Amino acid sequence: MSSFGCWGLPTALLTLLCCSGSSEVTFEVYVWPERLAVEAIGSRKVNCSTSCVKPESGGLETFLSKHLVDQQPQWQQYLISNISQDAELICYFSCAGKTLTKSLNISVYQPPKQVTLKLQPTRVALGTSFTIECRVAAVEPLESLTLTLLRGQETLHNQTFVGGAPAPHRVAAVEPLESLTLTLLRGQETLHNQTFVGAAPAPQEAATTFISMAQREGGPLNFSCQAELDLRSRGGDIIRSVSEPQVLQVYEPVQDSQMVIIVTVVSVLLFLFVTSILLCFIISQHQRQRRTGTYGVLAAWRRLPRTFRVQPA
Repeated sequence: MSSFGCWGLPTALLTLLCCSGSSEVTFEVYVWPERLAVEAIGSRKVNCSTSCVKPESGGLETFLSKHLVDQQPQWQQYLISNISQDAELICYFSCAGKTLTKSLNISVYQPPKQVTLKLQPTRVALGTSFTIECRVAAVEPLESLTLTLLRGQETLHNQTFVGGAPAPHRVAAVEPLESLTLTLLRGQETLHNQTFVGAAPAPQEAATTFISMAQREGGPLNFSCQAELDLRSRGGDIIRSVSEPQVLQVYEPVQDSQMVIIVTVVSVLLFLFVTSILLCFIISQHQRQRRTGTYGVLAAWRRLPRTFRVQPA
């Protein structure tokens, strides 16, 4: 048997396998941006595209309000508006009877717009403690927030908040939420299933407190609070907001309070003692003069004519 006869059958099988495999179309589905952080009630544009040259169909599935802005055979651009809750967008394309999807998670955030700092008390003695309190109203997501207490440019305290990640979809007026499953459909075809595990938290107030000791400085102490919302892992930026500075007045006490009390008591007692001695002396002199008649003799002496007064030798 010739060498061609020995290798003919395996070669034919390999050729058949290669040819059958090459008939399957390979393509990809893309979404841009890949991550998206949006302020509440905001709007963003989203692009869905594919590497398939002639896709049969394509689109974007979402529970949010969407509007097709522009399209070409291999891409579509949508405007997603009134984004008030976290959501997941599904881009899909069909090519040669095969459908592929690509998802995009949208994270809704509330920036730290109102940051307030409070000192209690605002005037303290040197070496005594005081409390610094910082509050931020209606911020979301809380787990991306860091509060920093500052004395001038010096960092006194950092507080990072920890919380559960929000669910990708939310539906209003459904209870219990953990029993709900949402299914995205294209016709009768299931594109995506989402089962909820619990209610997503609303924007919350964040607060941190720190107890510090009044130190000797050249002038008044300025304190402030910086709120930093880090959205880089969600496709956003770092958002910072700083409170109005608060001034702490520090005074140095003249002396110890117990010493002041002791000195005051001793001074009062000494004053009473001296006063009582003077009163006793005055009263005793008055009584002695009344017994000896000094006042009557002196008066008679003054009434005598000058010629009868005996002049001392």
